[in-house]
Parts: sequence; structure tokens; C-alpha cells
Amino acid sequence: MNDNDQPSGSRRGGYYGGYHYGEGYSGYAETGSPHSRSLSDYLLILRERMWWLVVSVFVIFLGFAFYTLNAQKIYRAAATVEILRQKDQVFQTEDIVRQEVVNAEDFNTQIKNLESLSIVRAVEERLKANQRTMLQFLAPYEKGLDASLRGTRSIPEILLANRTIAPVRLSLVVNIFYVHPDPEIAAQVANFFAEEFIDFNRNKQIQGSLRAVDDLRSQADQQLVKIKEMETRLSDFKEKYDTLTVERSQDIDDQQLISLNARLEQDRRIFDESRTLFEQIEFTRANGGPLWELNFIAQSPQVGELLNKRTLNKIQIATLAKKFRDRHPTMIAAHEQLQQTENELQRAVNSAAMAVRNEFERARSNFDNSLQRLAEKQKQLIDIDRIRPEYNALVRDLNISKELYNHYYSRLQQAAVKVSTEGQTAVIIDRAFKPGKPYKPNIPVNLVLGLVLGGGVGLGLVFLLTFLDDKVKSAYDIESILGVPLIGIVPHIFSIDAQEKARIAADEHDKHALEAFRSIHSTLKLNEDSRNAKVILSTSTIPSEGKTFVSTNCAITFANHGERTIVVDADLRMPNVAKGLDIDAKPGVIQLMAGEVDLEAAIHRDYIPNLDLLPAGGSTKNPTQILCSEAFANLLHELRLRYDRVIIDTPPVATVSDALNILPLVDGLLLVIRFNAVKRKTAMVNIRRLRESNVPIFGAILNNLNTHVAGYYYSHYYDKSYKSYRRYYAEVKESGRDEEVVSPRKSGH
Repeated sequence: MNDNDQPSGSRRGGYYGGYHYGEGYSGYAETGSPHSRSLSDYLLILRERMWWLVVSVFVIFLGFAFYTLNAQKIYRAAATVEILRQKDQVFQTEDIVRQEVVNAEDFNTQIKNLESLSIVRAVEERLKANQRTMLQFLAPYEKGLDASLRGTRSIPEILLANRTIAPVRLSLVVNIFYVHPDPEIAAQVANFFAEEFIDFNRNKQIQGSLRAVDDLRSQADQQLVKIKEMETRLSDFKEKYDTLTVERSQDIDDQQLISLNARLEQDRRIFDESRTLFEQIEFTRANGGPLWELNFIAQSPQVGELLNKRTLNKIQIATLAKKFRDRHPTMIAAHEQLQQTENELQRAVNSAAMAVRNEFERARSNFDNSLQRLAEKQKQLIDIDRIRPEYNALVRDLNISKELYNHYYSRLQQAAVKVSTEGQTAVIIDRAFKPGKPYKPNIPVNLVLGLVLGGGVGLGLVFLLTFLDDKVKSAYDIESILGVPLIGIVPHIFSIDAQEKARIAADEHDKHALEAFRSIHSTLKLNEDSRNAKVILSTSTIPSEGKTFVSTNCAITFANHGERTIVVDADLRMPNVAKGLDIDAKPGVIQLMAGEVDLEAAIHRDYIPNLDLLPAGGSTKNPTQILCSEAFANLLHELRLRYDRVIIDTPPVATVSDALNILPLVDGLLLVIRFNAVKRKTAMVNIRRLRESNVPIFGAILNNLNTHVAGYYYSHYYDKSYKSYRRYYAEVKESGRDEEVVSPRKSGH
């Protein structure tokens, strides 16, 4: 399989199982995660713990169903009342309160009256009046679970707890609901509340009207006497003063005063402006300066023209002075012309200054006249205002007395009629009737609520468990949380021993694993950094994540594609390369660094074509001294010259620091992560340590994915790319185009 034939899951920027992974590796940590969780991610999380959701829904739904089917049936009856607008009411006096519904506040007051304890007490009296009804009302509350939990409750408490007042929006209609286990009692109590509300308002109005009649009659008589007294006083005042002038001139004088004030302000402004100009002229003359330097003088058309002419004359004299002497006739004529122009200029300036002075005198005269007229008008108004308050007070008192008398007299007539024919403030539109079916429990709603609540609890439990689960097992965990691109997924391999697994890319015992390593190879070839990298370090976070298995099979894949490759076992504490590939463990790196053998003797050549091996040579107690030595650096330099790819298998970074010691000598590294084995926090800490070396992390390889248990994390990758896997390979072999893979040749065999 060549580089162009890799499956879609291996292409740059593709996805494994619906998880997009990053396009390249450089700068990955700086740019942040390539994506956030998508809807498919959450669906996969839900699928992983589906049974938690199913059990939660079943238990809560069963509880709701059991409660619903065994709960006591409650019936609800409704009486409808309309609150009337009261247009003709007795005048409000003293403690009389009228229910005039003209706005939302009045309507809410009526609602509060309906909800008051007075109405509840009245309904209680209605219940006590009939002993049989009373027993039926109290019977459900004297036994059962409710009675044992709440204890004995009074009748008002029961009425308040089961009564509901519900105003109908944008209307004066109110629904009175009452619930009770007995449908007949529910309807009867709802009607009691409606009737008592109407009686409460009627009694309140009658009592207020009776008190108001006496008050109104007394107040009307008092106002009549007061009106006669006020009319006499007003007549005397009109005779003493010219009240007609007072009444007529008030508005007119106010307008005249405003006009005079406006005229005064205008004259004041003109006077201030002309005075400023005049003072500038006087100041300039006192200092001996030319007046034409003032802007308002220079802006005079004649002055401006003469100034220009004077300038031209001076320019002309300066020009002629270069040709003629001062006594030359031409120069004399030019000087005479300049003198004439300056004389005309002086006359024009004096004329403009005189005009400013005249304007100043005229403005001052106008300002003085305006002040005088305003003072005269103010004095006139003061004289009028001295008598106006008394006159206005008399007129106002008389008008108020007349209005009060008319009002009292009108209300007295209404009250006399209303006492005997007091109208209603509310009417019953619909009386409550015995309900045919229970209000509670609502079986369909409760069952649906049980399903919804069960689903909500189940989902919360699922995502809580997901939040508490800190293991790395998805592309989202690797790319978004760890910040490392996912470049390959190696499935779990069943029924194969360790030696066969170490060379599975050569023996093709598992087609899925073979194709996974080919995909990893293709992905590394697509990126410029990894394509040109010669020395690649392979490590993991913790032990037993399969880094040696991945290292050897990646090396075999490179070799199968024609690249000279060598695997260096740098895990000098627990070496596995020799054991996994079934070769002699010695000689190796340890003997080579000790000078016991040379490089040629330590390398196991042609394990398969293009693949050499350099085992660890056993284990040592002090591997750091070897890996940090100059000899080991020279070894890697020599291997870099001889081979196209040098794969270095190193210990886990969370356990020891051997891999960190080798990092400065390599071109990049591969991080092997075992599915559902390492915690995110642990992986993040160690990836941060790896990045501190500034060596590129080519990507992470997720190892040991059990497709039968957790393959849904990568369902798109396995279900679509390998839906016809066996058929595909069968067709390839029949056509004779299957790739040649040479069986491994072990050293010494």
C-alpha cells in the first residue's frame, strides 16, 4: 500500500470515528485545541453509559406511575364572578370605602377582598350551618397520610390551602377554584366563596351609604350659608376697587411685561456691543495708534479700499526708488499721490469712528428708555397685584363653595335613592357544578413528567460519571484536552502472543492492526516535519501502554515502504524489543557504550529487509549515565548517517526521566496512549514536560482500542472504512496485487 492509498481516516485533517484531528503538528500547543465537543461526541458519551440512563428512567417513571395510580383523587370546581364598574357612588367621606373599578389598582383591591380572611370566615359559618355538609368537608382530612403528616388543621387553613383565585387576563372576570376529594363539596364551597364575596361588597356599600346621607345633608346646609356670605363680601370688594381692571389686565399686563423685558435685553445687548467698539476707538486714540488697525474700522468698504491703495502707492514708490532720486518729478508725483491717499484714509477712518460713536449714543439712549418703561410697568403691576390676591381669594372661595354645595346636593339625592336600591358590585356568571372527572392526579401528565424527569436525572448521572471519569479514551481527550494531534488508532488484538504482536505489521495476522500502522505511516509522511525526521523517539505516559509494540511495528511499516530503518531499545531498565522480536538481547546498547563491542557487532541486521535492530543489551541500574553520555549522542549521530529512520524506544515519562534526556538528540517524538488506561491530568503534566524540550510532538497513537466494547468512540472509522474488509483483501489477493511481506529472520536462526 503506497502513500496515496491510505484510507480516509489517515489523511491530514481527517477524522477517526467522527472526531476531527489536527492538520499538522507544529505550533499545536500554541493554537489550542482544534475543535470542541460536537453533538456526536455527546451521543457517544451517552451510548457508553446507556444503562445508567435506562435504569434512571425506569425507576423514576415507575415511581411516578405508582404514585399516580395510588394517589387520592382530587376534584376541582370553578365559579365565575364578574366585578362590575360602579359609575354612580355616594361621595366618599370619613371611613367609607367605595369599590369603583376604574383601573388595575381598583381591580386588584377587589381581588384582595375576595382573598381576605373575612370571606373565609363567612364561608366557614356557611359550612357550620349544615352539620352534614360539615362532616363531608372534614372527612378526607381526618385520616390518611395527609392527616398523619400535617396533623389536625382548622377549617380556615383547609379553605385557604385549597382555594385559588384566578383573574382572567384583560377582563373583570375572576375564576374561583376549589379542590376537594368530594366533587359535590368542591362545587358547593366554590359557590359559597362567590356568594359571600357579593354579600360582603353589598353590605359594605349599604353601611357606607347610610352614614353618607347624614353627613352630606349637614355639609350641604353649611355650604349654602357660606356661599351667601362670600357673595356679600365680593360685592363690597367690587364697589371699593375697580375689579374689572384687575380681571381684564392680568393676562395682558403679563404679556406686556414679558415684551418689555425682551426689549430691554435686546437694547442692553446692542448697547454693550456699541460701547465695546467705542471704548476700543478711545483706547487706540489714547495710545496714539492708527484706528484702521481695528477690524471693524478696517472692514469699512472705503477704509479697506484706501488701505489697499496706500499699500500699492508704497510699493510703487519702492519700485521707482530703484530708478529715480527723491527729487525726480516721477518720485515727487508718487509721494504726492501717497500723501493724498493717506489724507483720504484719515478722513474715512474718522468718518467710520464717528459712525461708531453715533451708534453708541443711540444705543445708550434706547437702553435708558427701555429701563424707564419697564420700571413704570412694574410699578403699575405692583399696584394691581396689591389688590389682586384678595380679589382672587374671594372669587376662589366663592367658586369652591358653589362646587361643594352642588356636589353635596347631588350626592345627597343619589344617596337617598341608593340606600333603598343599593346595586351589586359583582355578579355570578357561572355557578360551580359537580365535576365529572378528577383534577388530580393527571395520569398522562404525571407519566410524561416521570419520563422527562427520569431522562433528566439519567442524563445528569451519565454526564456526572463522564465528568468524574478522568481516563483518556477519545480523540476529544487527546486533541482538545491534551493538545496533541491524534495520528492513529491501533485496535485491540485478540488471541496473539507478545512476539506475534511485536511484528504483526510483517505477519499480517490482524488486518485492522496492519492497516492502522499503514495509516500512521501515511499520516507521518504527509507532515513536513515528520516526513523529514530521521530520529524519532517513542514513549508513553505510564508503563504497559504498548509503546514497544507500536515502536517495532511502526519501524516494520517504514521498512516495508523501502526506508532503511533501525529500532534502538533505549529502555535500559525494562527492555522489551529483543524479547518481543525474539532476538538475542546481547550485545546491545549497554555493551556498545561500555566499549565491549563495536557498532557492527551490536546491530542485528536485516530482521526483515530494510530493518535492523539495536537491543538494549540487558538492563542496568544507572541508565541515565549511559543516555546522557557523549558516546550515546555519537551513536545516534552515526545511526542518523546510516539510516533513513531511527526509532528509539524509551521508558514512560511519568515513571523515569530517561526519555527527557534523549529528547535533545531527536527530531521528534510519538506519544503512545493506551485506551482508558492513563488519566488526563497525568498525561497533561507529562506532555507539558515533553514540550519544554521544544522537540516537535508528531502526534499521539491511541493503542489497544477494543472495538467490541468501545468501538463506538470511533464508529465512523471502523464501520465505514472496513465495512467490507475481508472482501477487499480477498479481491486484492485474487488479482495478485497483494504486497509482499517477508517473514522475519531472527539473528542466529
